[in-house]
Amino acid sequence: MIKTKSLIKQLNKASKNLSVENEKIFGDIVFYVRTSNIKTRDAEEFLQQILDSFLNAEKQGVSIENVLGTTDIKNYCKEIVATYKSSYTYSSLFSEYIMYTGMIITILSIINYFTQNLEAIIKHGINHFTLILNFNLGIVLQFLLIGIMIIAIMIYIKKSCFEETEKVSTKKEFFKLWIISCLWISIMLACIIFLKEIFVFKLNIIIVLIVGIALYFIGNYVSEK
Repeated sequence: MIKTKSLIKQLNKASKNLSVENEKIFGDIVFYVRTSNIKTRDAEEFLQQILDSFLNAEKQGVSIENVLGTTDIKNYCKEIVATYKSSYTYSSLFSEYIMYTGMIITILSIINYFTQNLEAIIKHGINHFTLILNFNLGIVLQFLLIGIMIIAIMIYIKKSCFEETEKVSTKKEFFKLWIISCLWISIMLACIIFLKEIFVFKLNIIIVLIVGIALYFIGNYVSEK
């Protein structure tokens, strides 16, 4: 069985053979499907089928709407996504959630570990370098904020798919995203600055990294099954 990462690479490479117009439409389909909270493998296999339909349509000299049998491509994708989701159970996406949790734990732990040690070294010297990571309330809230941010970005991208470019106010969208980004960064900094003294627990960074990496690979392995 081809791994999901290989499917993604093949898809990205093959999609470059599309015409400019079809590449734009296919790009919207890719964003919509990948942000629809279905299994990554299901998403990539469906996208490969769609890409084959696009390429065949171009070879035959017909529109993609004729091949798909509809002019409402967004609704077509919506129905396919709904079909996949109807076959899922509550635990269907659990392995992927585990994988992404492991990834976030690993990345944030490394960042916070170096931040904490750099601060200690600057204030007290190299002798205060330690393998201990302080999991304070600020770090815990960072995990939650990262999760919320990822979900918000996925919702925004999905909503913006298939919209006509001329109907979107670029300046308005940029200003909105700038305000939201500044607010989010401010909240993250506030967590780091004002909540770092509220300790929850301490762990050896090596143990944290082992747990994070293990969760990632376990989740990735199970999701490939």
